[in-house]
Amino acid sequence: MTFLDKLERKFGSWAIPNIAAYLVGGQVVIWLLSLSFREFDGSNALLERMLFDSAKVLEGEVLRIFAFPLIPPLSGGIFLFFVWYIFYMMAGALESQWGAFRLNAYLLVGAVLGMVAGLLLPGIAIDNSIWGQTIFLAFAYLFPDFELRLFFILPVKVRWLGWIAWAMLALMFVAAPWQFKIFVAASVANFFIFFGKDILFKAKSKKRLSYLKSEKVKQMAEPFHICSQCGATDKSHSERLFRYRSDACICDRCLATDSNDSAEAQ
Repeated sequence: MTFLDKLERKFGSWAIPNIAAYLVGGQVVIWLLSLSFREFDGSNALLERMLFDSAKVLEGEVLRIFAFPLIPPLSGGIFLFFVWYIFYMMAGALESQWGAFRLNAYLLVGAVLGMVAGLLLPGIAIDNSIWGQTIFLAFAYLFPDFELRLFFILPVKVRWLGWIAWAMLALMFVAAPWQFKIFVAASVANFFIFFGKDILFKAKSKKRLSYLKSEKVKQMAEPFHICSQCGATDKSHSERLFRYRSDACICDRCLATDSNDSAEAQ
């Protein structure tokens, strides 16, 4: 029994079923409220107060911790509703696969680690975009052959979109200063906590399978029978038959020659 299984047995009743609906619903409400806080310069006072800023949290604005999961996506227009739909659909699929407790734990671990790492960025407000993206990364790992309609037209398997997402995160990690590197790593740490063991197992299995295949190819490439007289092998002379006489291998041609020589000698 894993540590997560033990936690589920003990705290499973605390899990929130269909948590994605509450998160999306809360973000929709916040987004609607934010429309009345929009400034002429494009800033939004409500959303700015919800961003996680460790300096302001330490000054007493602890509500930023609880508001962090409810920050709406940065997308606008119809794409905003598309992002919400994708998040709800993928989170629902994960909940069906894992159960409510594990999905709750996955989201909680990601949010907590992201905000803890955010303590290294005092004065820099961070949103939950990477945290929300880990739902997509988990879905792409568990359901790689699921197809999405890119631009509502082009069907693309989610595995390729997942690799693109990882590539963008890697570029972000490489280009960022060291404090933000830690934040990016911590924000996706929940993925590796939940899938790391499985990834290592698959990597070892793939390596072993590759080794067995190479050994099989090697064995098939090497001759099994080698004539002790003429050196012919079952690979170089596949048409010949090989026999063993006194623990020595001999091909049918050499065997026939020996037989003829014996007959002539008599």
